[in-house]
Amino acid sequence: MAMYLWTIVMLSIAMILPDWWFYKKMKKHDFFRWFRWLSLVPVILFVLTFIYIRFGLRYSDNYLLTARISWVFVILSMIYTPKIIYILFYYINRVYNRIFTAQTRIFRMIGFGLGVFFVSVISYGLIVTRDNFYVKQQVVEVQNLPSGFEGFRIAVFADFHLGNWNEKYSIMEPIIKLINEEHADIIVFAGDMINNYESETKGWEPYFKQLKSKSGKMYAVLGNHDYGDYTNWDSKDAKIKNLEKTKQNIRELGFRLLLNENEDLVHNGDTISIIGVENYGSGHFEDYSDLEKALSGIRYERLKLLISHDPNHWNIEVADKIPNIFLTLSGHTHAGQIGFVRSGIKISPAALLYPQWDGLYTYKDQALYVNRGIGYVGIPLRIGVPPEITIIELRKKRDNL
Repeated sequence: MAMYLWTIVMLSIAMILPDWWFYKKMKKHDFFRWFRWLSLVPVILFVLTFIYIRFGLRYSDNYLLTARISWVFVILSMIYTPKIIYILFYYINRVYNRIFTAQTRIFRMIGFGLGVFFVSVISYGLIVTRDNFYVKQQVVEVQNLPSGFEGFRIAVFADFHLGNWNEKYSIMEPIIKLINEEHADIIVFAGDMINNYESETKGWEPYFKQLKSKSGKMYAVLGNHDYGDYTNWDSKDAKIKNLEKTKQNIRELGFRLLLNENEDLVHNGDTISIIGVENYGSGHFEDYSDLEKALSGIRYERLKLLISHDPNHWNIEVADKIPNIFLTLSGHTHAGQIGFVRSGIKISPAALLYPQWDGLYTYKDQALYVNRGIGYVGIPLRIGVPPEITIIELRKKRDNL
């Protein structure tokens, strides 16, 4: 976890100004002096924490500390957002009274109510939605799908970020139950097993090994977080060793890790190819992918299933360019962790960066599925977009008569 200096400055201002405003109001109304000074303690503690994150935490390899620090931002938002909302409506109320020569307090009451509503929604996202894992069934129709793959089922999940769960291994129990009950033919993990450190997988092995597919096969790729790019290393060699151990650990969880590689999938006498690329670096992320290498050795006409962590990869290198990649499975976006998805309406901050950020997208005879992920990054909550396990069922596309 890292913070830019300008972020520290902006957050500090966003806290100091409302705290000073409330301090002056309390002084005007003769609140106890000790209480007024006590109200300024949180901002001091937050600023000191930000400074530590900027200059200390980024050099720490204690992933548990990093996970716990994320709760600082939860507390910050729950304290200061309601304050800012109330102050905004206080001045709206004041302007209204001056314009209409009224003495109402209705807007101040609205501001207070919205602050309470904000805290309630955040609390719900922390306590209920964050761990509310569910299974989404998704049929994908495939042109010229071999008959042996009719009804082939793929369990997909992504973005676990194990280090964020503070060694809460029991969180795997509902995930194991949900996946195993579906009796999928294969299981796919679409990247971001960890945040930075290979040690994050410690203790999770017995749980992942309880996952079952009909074929006994589980496939995985690396996501942007799996490379350890979000921390400072003592040396280049230390980072390389961490990455190699991460790869080994994911294999020990039971996955066939596809690193710009492919493998034949044989089912009921028919064959397609499953391809996995390392993280495609859209935006400011490092690009480790090599799709050409991953495709090597596969007959051109064979249908191909691609696992690529970043959904932007589909737009840039796959859709309308390699038509025999009939389906791409991705994660990465977390669906923004906050969103609204109902009746065809899809709203999320993730849409600002990713044209495809949640669910199924198609172009001609090709499809992309973006899984919402299991875990979280940053603030440990989900609102409106609960963590998802997807069951993809392949069906042969029927020509319309």
